[in-house]
Amino acid sequence: MANNTMLLFAKKIQLESKWNEMYLSNNGKITTDMLQLGDEIKTVIRSILKAQEDDVHNYANSNDYEIHQFAG
Repeated sequence: MANNTMLLFAKKIQLESKWNEMYLSNNGKITTDMLQLGDEIKTVIRSILKAQEDDVHNYANSNDYEIHQFAG
């Protein structure tokens, strides 16, 4: 799962970089292409958050969803 999350972070950074390049090349104006790219960035962010949430549920105490080092 960690590898998948790292790939999502890499994709997010790549998309944000492309969005920034487009913003600078358009003299600070947002285009429809940039709006679509922004939606894709949001989707990737949601995927990252979901993956992190799933990790917590997999490794956490099922009663309170906290990670206890010395729980018995």
